Amino acid sequence: MAEFDAAGIGVYALSYDEADALRDFRDAHGITYNLLSDPDSVVISQFGILNTLIDADDHPWYGIPYPGTYVFSGDGTITHKFFENNLAVRAGPEQLLRAAQGRSLLETTAEPAVVDTVEVDIGLEGEALARTVQKDLVVRFRVPPGRHVYAEPAAQGMVAVDVQLDANPRLVQRSLQRPHSEAHTLAGSGETFQVHHGNFELRLPLTVNSYAADNSSQVTVSGRIRWQSCDDEVCDIPATQSFDLTLPVAETPPVALFDERGAELEPNTMAHFRKMSQRRS
Repeated sequence: MAEFDAAGIGVYALSYDEADALRDFRDAHGITYNLLSDPDSVVISQFGILNTLIDADDHPWYGIPYPGTYVFSGDGTITHKFFENNLAVRAGPEQLLRAAQGRSLLETTAEPAVVDTVEVDIGLEGEALARTVQKDLVVRFRVPPGRHVYAEPAAQGMVAVDVQLDANPRLVQRSLQRPHSEAHTLAGSGETFQVHHGNFELRLPLTVNSYAADNSSQVTVSGRIRWQSCDDEVCDIPATQSFDLTLPVAETPPVALFDERGAELEPNTMAHFRKMSQRRS
């Protein structure tokens, strides 16, 4: 059985490690969700995530999966996949929880916003940035009734909504996530272009660079948000809103097999490693 939280969400982790190795790992680190052993990589292969970059003769690493996360609905349908081309990066808990709860990964509504001018807020989803874990920088727009802002791609000569970060060696960013846009046609000219109405958000996934020399407990995230709003007759000049956020950086748990005295952090570590090395020889 899986572990379920208050929302009824089950969590499993699948590994090609032996069951006894997973049991020792669970006990050493206080893990409360289920760890599933797939030593022959049967299920891993069925999901199509066997790491084919590793040669079959490369013991003990052959059989390892590409790292990632699947989210299933109650009937077993895969609803979301989170896989990265960097094995040291994982989807953050906020991203996974939204997916598991069936919430849109990009909140948007066409309902008119109760504002007189375009309003923009920016903040981090979650309490802190972290190494190896993605967190979303969320930009929320509220567009007045009767107006729109240009989406990507914008009409020629116009400016689409965008988020641009200042260079910072401590930050690694992924592609900006944008909501679906709507086609808007001007009554007079018949010209059609893509726009956003009402309330919507952009998300910029960020990870703290594990290789940066700066290991302080805070990081500055700064940059600019750009947009251009119009009604059916007149467009405002492009607008820019700068931001400068000082965000905490969560401490990363140490990745080690032994403590500072040379004692094994996990029982039987070397015995498990030898067994894994020998099982395909």
